[in-house]
Amino acid sequence: MSDFRASLYIGKVVHKRLRPVLHTLSYDVASLLVDVDDLARRKLPRLLSYNRFNLFSLHDKDHGPRGENQPIAEFARQKVREAGLDETVRRILMLSYPRMLGYAFNPLTTFYGIDENENVRLIIYEVHNTFGGRHCYVAGPFKPGETSYATVEKVFRVSPFNGVDGQYGLRASAPGETIAVGVALSTADGPMLKAYFSGKRVPLTDTNLLRVFFTLPLMTIKVVAGIHWEALKLWLKGLKLNHPTA
Repeated sequence: MSDFRASLYIGKVVHKRLRPVLHTLSYDVASLLVDVDDLARRKLPRLLSYNRFNLFSLHDKDHGPRGENQPIAEFARQKVREAGLDETVRRILMLSYPRMLGYAFNPLTTFYGIDENENVRLIIYEVHNTFGGRHCYVAGPFKPGETSYATVEKVFRVSPFNGVDGQYGLRASAPGETIAVGVALSTADGPMLKAYFSGKRVPLTDTNLLRVFFTLPLMTIKVVAGIHWEALKLWLKGLKLNHPTA
């Protein structure tokens, strides 16, 4: 059952590369689920801030068109309008890693467009790479009660070992006591890799934010370090870098 209150989701990210070499990695993470309108209203715990330094924080400049510092809520609603759901979507929820002590890297931020009957009608997948790039894939519109699965053409370079050919299969459960977000990449030669996050909800409180800080210290730095460490291991396994063509 869906339940759209602000929350922390504590869980695990798993990446599985299926070819040309087999490789799996996983790491523990904590994601925030917030209503984008609550950011401007500052309806947040004391240890979580919007556009200012804190133990945890969310910033406009980390999302949306790079360099524009468009407010997160405005950026998300623009995507909803572009999908033709401006009159349908009443709330937009954001699932993201926060900055911790001012630092963050979000491989994937997910926005859920919710209608007045609490159906997920649209999901925006904002993908970030370690080169500083961002791109949004929009899944939907979905009919009320429809499974939120979509396929989109890959157009954005994420891994230095992959090009931009292929299709993504995108799937995300509605937020509830648990949550799951999955991305699967396939090319003409078949499935290539899968990545997913699954987590369990805990209330978004200062106590639980402190618990995350001490149980997952420097989480966002470890995500970036882990990505580069795993890339090195893939290279040592013989996987060749895929250099973009001019």
